[in-house]
Amino acid sequence: MSRSHDDPDDPDDADLARLEEAEREIARRIAEVESLPDRLRREAEERAATLPPPDDLADRRRRRDFETKVSRGQLRNERRAQRRSLLLTALLLASIAGLISWVIRLAQS
Repeated sequence: MSRSHDDPDDPDDADLARLEEAEREIARRIAEVESLPDRLRREAEERAATLPPPDDLADRRRRRDFETKVSRGQLRNERRAQRRSLLLTALLLASIAGLISWVIRLAQS
């Protein structure tokens, strides 16, 4: 009872098929490694040709995140409070300037 070479269940055929598959995988890896320098060069050229992000990109993102998180009413209230604080600061500076000028006039008399 000899086996035929055309039998697909033959262990030698299975080993041969596994070896051929391994050979194809190795050839694929070799081709991939051989193309690596070209791919790295192309990627470096792309990075060099790509414009850097604008300087205000972080500010834009922060502003967009802020605007999505804060409702319009809260934003309006915050702006009103900032204007009021700015007005009080301006009045304080004006009163300090007035006091300084009054003290200087008193010192000159």
